[in-house]
Amino acid sequence: MKNKKPRLTPSQIQCLQQQTFNDNEPGILLKDFSSLLDFIGADGIPVSGKKNHLIAIKLLPALNQLMSHPLELKLKRPQQKSFPHINGLYLLLRASGLTQIAFAKKEVKLILDNKVFTDWLSLNPTERYFALLHTWRLRGTNDIVGERASSHENSFYSCQSFFQSDLNNSLIFKEKKFSEMSYLRYDPGFHNIALMELFGFIRTEQDAALSVENWPIVNIIPTIWGHTLLNNFSKYNSAFYKQIKNQSADEIIASWRSELKTYIPALEKDLKQPESEKRPDSLYIFKVALGPVYRKIAAPGFIDLDELANSILSAFKFDNDHLYAFIYKNRYGITERAVHSYMEGNEPYASDCIINELPLHKGMELTFHFDFGDDWLFQLVVESIESNDARYSKPKVIEQKGIPPEQY
Repeated sequence: MKNKKPRLTPSQIQCLQQQTFNDNEPGILLKDFSSLLDFIGADGIPVSGKKNHLIAIKLLPALNQLMSHPLELKLKRPQQKSFPHINGLYLLLRASGLTQIAFAKKEVKLILDNKVFTDWLSLNPTERYFALLHTWRLRGTNDIVGERASSHENSFYSCQSFFQSDLNNSLIFKEKKFSEMSYLRYDPGFHNIALMELFGFIRTEQDAALSVENWPIVNIIPTIWGHTLLNNFSKYNSAFYKQIKNQSADEIIASWRSELKTYIPALEKDLKQPESEKRPDSLYIFKVALGPVYRKIAAPGFIDLDELANSILSAFKFDNDHLYAFIYKNRYGITERAVHSYMEGNEPYASDCIINELPLHKGMELTFHFDFGDDWLFQLVVESIESNDARYSKPKVIEQKGIPPEQY
């Protein structure tokens, strides 16, 4: 049975054909995203040393003032999530590949990827808008900004479900109690509502007189643009989740772009993604810590994570008799796991993950979670990546400190 296209009304087709894309249409996405890129600049900005690498708290007030609609917060020490628009833009920024995390001795910074940024500058406003929309659709997971997943892993799909189920006309909060509207913090999440507003899918009305809310939304109103675009995308969402015709995510996006180009001719190019760095014959120095005890392990890049797991357990005198998982953030800030080969699911096996082929970089942190009953959490840091020069054919402990705890 063929997958039928959703029927666009004549007014929706006209909306697609007549829509312009600039700093203020269909939303203020491009304007505020450009402000964020300018704020990062050539030197980058400091981010937290924790696993999510969020924008340093001290920078948030200044960045907030650069937004089209800055918030007046009553909090003494607001965090990134206190600014929903900044939080949403940061999700797009990391998921786009326009930035990467750089580690120095005393500071962690968010810097621009010059190759991807140069390609971004070559795009016209229409292409930039849809490049960010595709980014949100393909890689927009809530864990990029340190939030738990909502009812859907992908935040775009969560927003589309919210749009179609709750926003038939509008969602009015003014007469509701705070407890009745607080669920929006979690599903779809304030940062995702902010993204819907930035993309022009909705308009929000606010009441500054409300003291209970830092973002005092009293009304959410869907736009014609939101109805038009999200209706057009519904069949492609079905393809994502039902694997219609076994198409890959990239193929589904390409099909959608092709259909949109019928109505929006300026949509030609998409944003190029970062190139994977090739590291033949590399040697990785991992500092593996379990509390105050650590071992430094030199591991050749051609081994897999299962062999690295064996070397870690051997170095700490642990028996290799339980399941495990390696957990880390990839280039886009998305959490990935490589697991023991006896575990079921869609996650890759550690035995299939070659160290050289992983997105590892100096200063990167990983967690080796061993024994899901006793929960041994080994913290790994990539201290350096060097040329192997055939010195090591297997992992070797090159430095150690402390006596390991008893496994049992």
